[in-house]
Amino acid sequence: MRIEVKGLTHIYSEGMPFETVALEDVSFTLQPGSFAGLIGHTGSGKSTLIQHLNGLLRPVEGAVIADGVDIAEKSDAARALRRRIGLVFQYPEYQLFEETVLRDVCFGPKNLGFSQEECEARALHALSLVGLDGETFRDRSPFGLSGGEKRRVAIAGVLAMEPDVLILDEPTAGLDPAGHRAVLDMVQEIKRERDLTILLVTHNMDDVARLADRVLVMEKGRLVMEGTPGEIFSKEQELHRLGLSLPQATRLMKRLEEKGCPVQTDVLTFEEAEEQIVKVFG
Repeated sequence: MRIEVKGLTHIYSEGMPFETVALEDVSFTLQPGSFAGLIGHTGSGKSTLIQHLNGLLRPVEGAVIADGVDIAEKSDAARALRRRIGLVFQYPEYQLFEETVLRDVCFGPKNLGFSQEECEARALHALSLVGLDGETFRDRSPFGLSGGEKRRVAIAGVLAMEPDVLILDEPTAGLDPAGHRAVLDMVQEIKRERDLTILLVTHNMDDVARLADRVLVMEKGRLVMEGTPGEIFSKEQELHRLGLSLPQATRLMKRLEEKGCPVQTDVLTFEEAEEQIVKVFG
């Protein structure tokens, strides 16, 4: 699915004393099958933006066009498209509420009108996608799971609706390093299997450098930069002004260069840094 954001503007409490412009003239395109990273300081408008992408919020100006249809329209076509755009909120496990894992994951498909048999088939497949054995977890209470398992169940609930686009708002927030890596590895595997378009909202530059093929940078409700990870992370001074850092691997190579080592500083991941270090030092 191709998503075009055109001149998006959103104002909270419009016309009131505490009116706040949350988004101002934001435009970009998510190509089918792409993996985009959305970064920006807290309060830059990231969460407001993603809630427009599946119609939870309506813009004051502009539009979100999915496969040629304005998703804010009150039409069957727009409604069907909105269902194909899955949004996983930050700390999604707080939204778990059913007595069993299976019933929780079935909730979305059930609301779409599918039979119980189809709902369970979708739920079990979604659980397998997030690395949980359906037969083992189906009758367990979601509230007795570990933090990482709860996160996976919550993501499975969105995947059971079989979206074409998956939007993840800080999916690793609050997880330990092992859980962090496991969730993102899971996201990569899901993308490979389903060929989803993914938009990852994060404060972690290492994750963006490792996973994304496109990066969007927000500041005070405006899209101020857009490009490949290499293009974005080459603008160190601009990022610093925005309160954003470089990936750890890039910072390491810059430190080595400052010490007089003849290394390339345009590396983005530790794998690339290791190759450079081996090449230079043997």
